[in-house]
This record gives sequence, C-alpha cells and structure tokens, in this order.
Amino acid sequence: MKWSERMKIGVAMSGGVDSAVAAALLTEMGHDVVGYHMKNLSDRLFEIVPETKKVCCSPSDTTDAFKIAKTLGIKLKIIRLDELFRKHIINYFIEEYKHGKTPNPCVLCNDYIKFGALMDKALEDGMEMFASGHYARIIKHPTYGISLTKGKADHKDQAYFLSRIKKERLGKILFPVGELTKEEIRQKAKDLGLPVHKKRESQELCFIPDNDYRRFLNAEGVKLPEGDIVDTEGNIIGAHHGLSFYTIGQRRGLGISSKEKLYVIDIDTNKNCLIVGPYEKTLKKRFIATKPNWFIDIDNAELRCQCMIRSTMKPENALVHIEEEELTVEFDNPVSAITPGQLAVFYDGDIVLGSAFIESVES
Repeated sequence: MKWSERMKIGVAMSGGVDSAVAAALLTEMGHDVVGYHMKNLSDRLFEIVPETKKVCCSPSDTTDAFKIAKTLGIKLKIIRLDELFRKHIINYFIEEYKHGKTPNPCVLCNDYIKFGALMDKALEDGMEMFASGHYARIIKHPTYGISLTKGKADHKDQAYFLSRIKKERLGKILFPVGELTKEEIRQKAKDLGLPVHKKRESQELCFIPDNDYRRFLNAEGVKLPEGDIVDTEGNIIGAHHGLSFYTIGQRRGLGISSKEKLYVIDIDTNKNCLIVGPYEKTLKKRFIATKPNWFIDIDNAELRCQCMIRSTMKPENALVHIEEEELTVEFDNPVSAITPGQLAVFYDGDIVLGSAFIESVES
C-alpha cells in the first residue's frame, strides 16, 4: 500500500533493527512518527533469570528503543501491558502444556498485545495508522480486498505469525520493511547510524529467557509426572520426564536406545505416555482445527488452498472442509509432525486467507 500523504503513525518499536528501520523509513517519508514500546514483563525477571540467547522485551531492548528514538528525533512512549500479557499469553501457554499441546504464544501476542492493546493505545492517542517491523505486506487484492501477504524475503517471512490479527484491523496497519531483505535493513540501519544495526535477533520466548521450560513450569506450579515411553505395539521402552517437554516429530532428547530412529508420534495425556515410532508414523493427512480467523469471506463449505502447519515448512496443497468454528483439513500428500496446539495457516499463493489452531490429528 502507498502512504504518500503525511499522517500520524504509531510504530511498535521493540528496540530491534527491523522496527528501527520501519520508523526511519516513515520518518524519511515525512510522516509524524511516534514510537510505542511495550513492557510486558518486570525487569526483575531478567535479573533473576538471565538470557541464554537473545529474547525480546528485555531491559536492554527498552534502552535500545530510547537510543533509536533519539537518533531519529521522534518521541517514544512506554506502554505497560503486564496484566494483559499474563492473561492472554502466559496463562494460555501454561494451559496448553497442561493438556499435552505445543502452544504458539507469539501468534497470540501479535493478536492480543502488539496489534491489540498496543495498537489501540496508539489509535487512542490520535495516530492514524500503526506500523511494525514485521516481514510482511498489506496489499489491495482485486478479489480479496485489503489482504495480508508474505514479505519479499521469503525465508524471513512473518505473515504466518500475523495470521491471528483481526481482518478489520488490516486497513490501519503498515509494514514498511516488508519489501526489504534482512541485509538491506541492516545496511539501511548502518547508513542512518542506528546503534542496533548489528543487533542479534530474538530467538527464545521472552518470558522464559533462559529457555528452561522445566524451571518455568515448576515455578508456575505445574506438576509434570514422569511416565512411560512406549512403541507402537505398546511395549515400554523408556521413561519420559513429563509430557510437556516433548512435541510431535521430536527425535532428539528422548533418552532411549534403538536400532532404528524413533520419533514422537503421539502424546497420550490420559495414560501419561509418550508414543514413539519410525518416521513414517509421523506422516498424516487429516486434522481438525478450531477457532478460525478469516481474512476472506467464506461462502462455501470447502476451500482449496495451500496450508502451513509451522512457520518453517513449505506450503502444501490442501482441502479445507468448513463447518462454522470447526475445520477438517486434508493435505493432498502426507505431512510430517502435525502438532495439536500449533497454528495452521491457509494461503492462496502469497496471500494469507486465514488460520486456525490444530485441535487433533486423524490417523
């Protein structure tokens, strides 16, 4: 989309290079830019639990956001969203693990927090648009209208993680770096003298900065009983340390010895057992998904599209059977590691049509 007329634009500034360049590009275009930096966690957390890898929302990110704003000559507002983050993200994460699912908190953070409460604050302040540094684009499509689409740099595309944003919000959102590659963004930041042009990307969950899920879940009072690891015949071949620490398709870290490579093919929360088998057993074609979020008008009971069940996979052709809030998705060819709790995102080429959470997998 083109943004030629001068506007008041709020920019979600994480303290990273992508949002810094997004703000810089809009400033260069003559817009009245205000940075919005969300604080979802106490700084004390990062004193108690040190980062093992770079995470977002740390105290150093706040410091960097102020440095960026000063360099660009724009105002920066700090918005505390701790309670909402606990309610919609952390509590969800814990509940999903309790039920043996693999949660995806980042997609809900984009929905409820970044493009929810933070965006609302910017609009309440009189901002006409809200921007971020995500690798995605918003275009006007001849069939679908205003649409979310993949970014130019396909290997960095983040449209998957934005697929829970509400359709009615797209018209107020800008992605200024969606046409750029990571290399182009870093070079632009360097040319502008931005202090974050070499900053590492966030890799872990912000609320588990040490990446120790066991420590986190124990601290939250989640009981993680050990149980059996069984093969497809029901034979006990090992012991697991709590179902929450395993995911469908996992091979490493199972602690079992076998002549053949074994993968997690199912998690049985009723019997508290982990079921493993050969790679072929991870391949499935059909799954049930719930809580759909559509960017298009759904007029038919079936939708032919491409589907991704994780952000790193290649889109696969699929047929979606639609029954209000429940979808049955069938791939043309078997796909590995369809995982309950994860997000299925539906595409027409680069256009995001919608998404839904994987509820169960059919044998």
